[in-house]
Amino acid sequence: LDFDGIPVYDLYPEPLPDLFEGSQIILVGRYREGGTADVELSGLVNGERQTFDFPEQRFTSSSSDLELTPPRTGGGVPTSGPQSAIPRLWATRKIGHLLNQIRLSVPNQEIIDQVVRLSIRYGIVTPYTSYLVTEPMPLGAAEQNRIVEEQVLAMEAMPAEAVSGQAAVQKAADQASLAGAEAPAEQSVEAAGRVRQVGARAFVLSGKQWIDTAYDPEKTETIKVAFLSEDYFALAERFPELATAFALGQSVIAFAEGSAYEVVPQDRPVAPLDIPPAQPEPSGTSQPAQPPANSTSAPTQPVEERSPAATNAAGSTPIEPEQRNPLLCGGGLLPILLIPVGLVGMQIWKKRQQP
Repeated sequence: LDFDGIPVYDLYPEPLPDLFEGSQIILVGRYREGGTADVELSGLVNGERQTFDFPEQRFTSSSSDLELTPPRTGGGVPTSGPQSAIPRLWATRKIGHLLNQIRLSVPNQEIIDQVVRLSIRYGIVTPYTSYLVTEPMPLGAAEQNRIVEEQVLAMEAMPAEAVSGQAAVQKAADQASLAGAEAPAEQSVEAAGRVRQVGARAFVLSGKQWIDTAYDPEKTETIKVAFLSEDYFALAERFPELATAFALGQSVIAFAEGSAYEVVPQDRPVAPLDIPPAQPEPSGTSQPAQPPANSTSAPTQPVEERSPAATNAAGSTPIEPEQRNPLLCGGGLLPILLIPVGLVGMQIWKKRQQP
């Protein structure tokens, strides 16, 4: 699978496995910057190479374009769109891949660093990544560095794990299920009261305040806005992602266009806000999926781009990107500070002729 015009990386699964008639593969990955790309799918069918071309597929540059569904009636709060699950699906698979590496090798601080930061950033709580539940305030680079150091020391002090037996088999199966997940990791009952998903973003409850997990208290200064004030409603109207975040409660820290907004009590004096105007809509529209160039021998639906949750809808939809955020994903992941990084959600079908 080639993307001409958009550099992609961190694809899972990689390499693509064999595809059989009636089966499907959900491929997730990342890309930098939006634009259009010519997508080419090729493979061997009964020993003969076949190629299907899908020109000018649009990759959006901001997850806010796709992660929210407008309200059905005026004045309502937008809801999370179906494609908002794609960033967490990618992170689930990435974490599963990293946990497999840890299980099969000696403790590696670089890999553990990635697991810690990804699980906190995307709100993924598993028996192996429970930092959002066990830590009082696991946000910010300094606090996450401490968690990483503690995890490395704990793993180095542990006796070598058995490579066989029921426990080893179960652990390998659990981590493999994350690496090959068809949907984002489900929240445990314990995590449900403290971790919430809003669109593509995760929030953690600290005291009585819901905080975006991208927030770094040591590096980010918040813009204060009084609960239910004129500025509060103006921000909610200007930024739909803030409207859904503000619905969490009366005390929230959430991001919009790189700025952190903090909802404070109504009686707290705050300066009036200078709310930035909306950016003009980009010219042009998303290009629909084009028929393959060799349509005479192509299957009915060789490629579709959809949410992982969709299984029967026809047609293609734009590709879901990850939101911009000020958190550095360390340890081998490139920084995503001020860089629009996208998440690709694709479902690929290819019928295989029977011999």
